[in-house]
Amino acid sequence: MDNILVNPAISFYIGAFVQWGFLMAFLYSLVISINKPRKEAVWLSLVMTISYSSSLFIDIQDISYLQLFLFDITTIFAIIILRFFIIENLISIYLLLGLTINSSLFLGMYIDVSVFNNYEPWWFWSFYSISINVVDLSMIAIFFINKDFLGLDMANK
Repeated sequence: MDNILVNPAISFYIGAFVQWGFLMAFLYSLVISINKPRKEAVWLSLVMTISYSSSLFIDIQDISYLQLFLFDITTIFAIIILRFFIIENLISIYLLLGLTINSSLFLGMYIDVSVFNNYEPWWFWSFYSISINVVDLSMIAIFFINKDFLGLDMANK
């Protein structure tokens, strides 16, 4: 990514916090499900932990928005496949929505920067920067809160 939207030092810490958040979500889900038969949150948090921790092996300044888009699409497919083996729950709805939003934003940035060769910041870049982080935090939060805080689960209303 030749065009840096956020200072690389700050971006590194935000990325580390999100990775740590998904790791803590996995450990939390594992601990609270020890004596329970349902392990959906454990499996979903494991998928998210693996997905977001894979960025430890990527140089964030050399990756393109298209590659980030493909990582999110891969994670979406992993969750869809996992849903064949687990009971659909609120967490999977939030994760699928969050990853869809993130992948759409990555695709939008790819089109803006790589296809249209736009290197002048405009409102979409600010929207992208804020939205990616808010969506990541909401995906982490759903593991701990486990309540429909955005009103997305229409099936149970």
